[in-house]
Amino acid sequence: MAQNKDPLITLSSLDGLEEETLYTEQPDDFDGVRSKRVFAYIIDLVCIFFLTIAANVIAALMGIISLGTLTPILVLAITMVPLGYHTLTVGSQWNATVGMRMMGLEVCLLDGREPDYITAFLHAALFYVTMALTSFLLLAISLFNAKGRLLHDFITNSVIKRSHPKPA
Repeated sequence: MAQNKDPLITLSSLDGLEEETLYTEQPDDFDGVRSKRVFAYIIDLVCIFFLTIAANVIAALMGIISLGTLTPILVLAITMVPLGYHTLTVGSQWNATVGMRMMGLEVCLLDGREPDYITAFLHAALFYVTMALTSFLLLAISLFNAKGRLLHDFITNSVIKRSHPKPA
């Protein structure tokens, strides 16, 4: 007897869009999304700040215990804190970072599916790479589309919208 099980991780953002998408919009899905994204990111920066402090304390203790041999690896691990934060929170069941949840936002894919961890990783990595390359200039892209999408949203076929209660 064969059971049909879904894979634990799918490459949902790499599948591409079918002709007919499952994504449906409600009229108020994008009301105030741009400003809420800014405030959500500020909240996320505070969370990342405290996570980085905790990671630095742990790294310092590990560096002392290992007599400095782990220091290069620990430095790399500390720089991965923001990427890990975004990946683990957006890929979770809430589909949003702590800041997004506080501002009533969530990430969803244009085909109606929820982002998996690989999609969340790509979304976060593209965000940080484009921010580093353009010095916040990429934020202007949201002014030229009705949904307030940014470059990394377009590449990963995702959208940030107001969250609504999920059906049980």
